[in-house]
Amino acid sequence: ILRVSVWVIAFITCFGNVFVICMRSLIRAENTRHAMCIKVLCCADCLMGVYLFFVGVFDVKFRGEYNKHAQLWMESLQCRTIGFLAMLSSEVSVMLLAYLTLEKYLVIVFPFSNIRPGKCQTCIILGSIWVIGFLIAVIPLMSEDFFGNYYGRNGVCFPLHSDQLEKPAAKGYSTGIFLGICHFISLGL
Repeated sequence: ILRVSVWVIAFITCFGNVFVICMRSLIRAENTRHAMCIKVLCCADCLMGVYLFFVGVFDVKFRGEYNKHAQLWMESLQCRTIGFLAMLSSEVSVMLLAYLTLEKYLVIVFPFSNIRPGKCQTCIILGSIWVIGFLIAVIPLMSEDFFGNYYGRNGVCFPLHSDQLEKPAAKGYSTGIFLGICHFISLGL
């Protein structure tokens, strides 16, 4: 069931997000900035579908022999790459959703004010979110001495968990991202 589910969810995730991007591009929207934000969110979510496809591919590759290859897999460049994709997708999606929520909150609470960002400001905010997400995802790859094998702590290469063998810096980083960003976003909202 899990093997089939990975492929089904990966396909639905990629197809659904590409479909929304295409439809949002073809249909003229009243609020072009909001439509642009939704398309960028779909791009971030589509990365998670790509991550799931790669998990499925490597599941097929190691089927029945995973225990023989587990250590090599978790230390591989492929594992780190898909872990990076998963982290990038997750963080950008969370920050984009927080931004969209904050934008809608301001529109509802202050309907007659001019607090809304313009097209240029929206592009800068979206670009900044991607840069911050990229930095969050790439920092653990910069120093293996400091972070250890950050993305290779489990077989699906997904970060942000903690175990007893994890280096203190990696634990702090995971905790800072998970609690710090979530707390910061919740304060902003």
